[in-house]
Amino acid sequence: MPEIHEFWDPNEWEQHVYGLLQDRHGPLNVHKVPARHKGDHGLDYYSLEDKVAYQCYAVQEPCEVADRADKQKAKVTTDLNKFCTKKAELSGMFGSVQMARWVLVVPLHDSSQLNAHTTAKTVEVKSFQLSYVAPNFQVMIQDLESFDVLSRAARASARRAISIFIPPTSPQQVEDWSSASESLVSMLKTKLAKRVGSDADKLDESVDQAVRWFLDRENALEALRSTAPQIHEALMGVILRHGQKLSFYGPPAVGVADQILRSELNALVATLKAEVPNFTDASAHQLAFGTLADWLMRCPLDFPPYNHVI
Repeated sequence: MPEIHEFWDPNEWEQHVYGLLQDRHGPLNVHKVPARHKGDHGLDYYSLEDKVAYQCYAVQEPCEVADRADKQKAKVTTDLNKFCTKKAELSGMFGSVQMARWVLVVPLHDSSQLNAHTTAKTVEVKSFQLSYVAPNFQVMIQDLESFDVLSRAARASARRAISIFIPPTSPQQVEDWSSASESLVSMLKTKLAKRVGSDADKLDESVDQAVRWFLDRENALEALRSTAPQIHEALMGVILRHGQKLSFYGPPAVGVADQILRSELNALVATLKAEVPNFTDASAHQLAFGTLADWLMRCPLDFPPYNHVI
């Protein structure tokens, strides 16, 4: 199974690293290398003061450790080739300063194969005897844990919020789905009657609302599956774990329906936001409401009184 880690758009990751490097070297000691005009020459940023060149890289799709390592090794190889062949351009940028480090900055470094690769590449780069490469030059890979914890926290708080906007499900879509899923709607109605009471109109309204929440959630997850697969898998992991817990423990022996719903909703929202950094409150609630509706239909969630033995 792929290991799920924080999702980063490559451009967002590059900007995030820029802030971290400003904290590390000082705002006046970090130079940006724009890639828009004549390429980036195998680096995104550099510090003449500390003699370090940086390249940023974020794998977009979910990866197993070996796959991620292969992609990171390929990135090191490709960009060091630029670093070694763009002699005139880099000599002009660095002047008389010799770089002591070339660092690939990634969200996650979790394979020792990268360490062996960077060691081999260090020897290779030094063999070219480039005027801008110091005798003690090293190729390195660093991830978020390589930066100061306070710097990471400050920069994470400034990261843009992750929000999901999906057009709301129409009444016709609710009706069509309900007609095709009579057994699930029947289960939902039975359970919500314990919350709403015997008023038929209120019960029908609550059932329609729950189905709408469920369909909104399904649309949101489907959109994330194609646009942000790492976030999708992280969210599905939270939902699956909570659902398994409810199925294993069974519904509470005592309690009022609205209290049980509130407790499960708050717990799910909190976990969703903890697992996906900067997930907006509105998006977390959207998924949580839809997930509770799903659990009511498919049985992990129920309220007393029960018509079976607990």
